[in-house]
Amino acid sequence: MLAEEEKGMTWSGWHRLAAIALLVSSFLGCAVPSSPQTPPLTAAAARHTLDSWNPSFCKVVEFYGFYKSGENPANEVAYVLITNPSDKSQKPVVFAAHFQLLTLPGGQWRWFLTSVMTHSSGLTRRQGWDNLIIPVKAPAPTPANK
Repeated sequence: MLAEEEKGMTWSGWHRLAAIALLVSSFLGCAVPSSPQTPPLTAAAARHTLDSWNPSFCKVVEFYGFYKSGENPANEVAYVLITNPSDKSQKPVVFAAHFQLLTLPGGQWRWFLTSVMTHSSGLTRRQGWDNLIIPVKAPAPTPANK
């Protein structure tokens, strides 16, 4: 009788698999924004935001592209070549511009520029701007040429 009770109390392989799948899917469902709510981060919007947030010291010369982390789709890094328009003697430097997808109080999702950093002076020395919360704005549409 005891052997039958122990057998009834154990989880079969598919029960374990179902429990693990349920836990993983509930975690992912809470951690990843759903696709209909998630606004895309475009290169044009990222470049426009970088050019306009501090125009005296930051001008994008070349936009290399985005790094999208597979672990955190709400975090993107744009690699850009930036020059200082106020100081023509400085050479352009490669920066990593970090963008975060944040939830606004109303529940909408919005991209923000959170830091612009470089390691051009060595791996142990970071330079740039950190702790930013600059909303990403797309460039104004240009009128069509006639």
